[in-house]
Amino acid sequence: MGIRIIADLVDEECIISAALLDPEGFTVERTSNEFKPKVIIELLDLQSDDKMITVVGEHSTVICSRIDTGHCIVIQCPNGSNLGKARQRLSAACSAIPPFL
Repeated sequence: MGIRIIADLVDEECIISAALLDPEGFTVERTSNEFKPKVIIELLDLQSDDKMITVVGEHSTVICSRIDTGHCIVIQCPNGSNLGKARQRLSAACSAIPPFL
């Protein structure tokens, strides 16, 4: 079921890739082999007080949210997408996944 939560994040409208990372930063599940979310964990560690960070890039935006278990869910959004909707979907996934970790 946890795998399904990550897969269901991708809607090709506001989220094009998603991944679940364990507390050590290793990828547990991801929806695309081209999506390599590990580097963003280092950025989240620099902002230890924040549970969610957003990095806007030239080709896409990456949003990472830390779960209370230490796991993180990372999503990739295309430029021009609705980031508010993407953050809402990410927050819902972060609330739904802990029982499956």
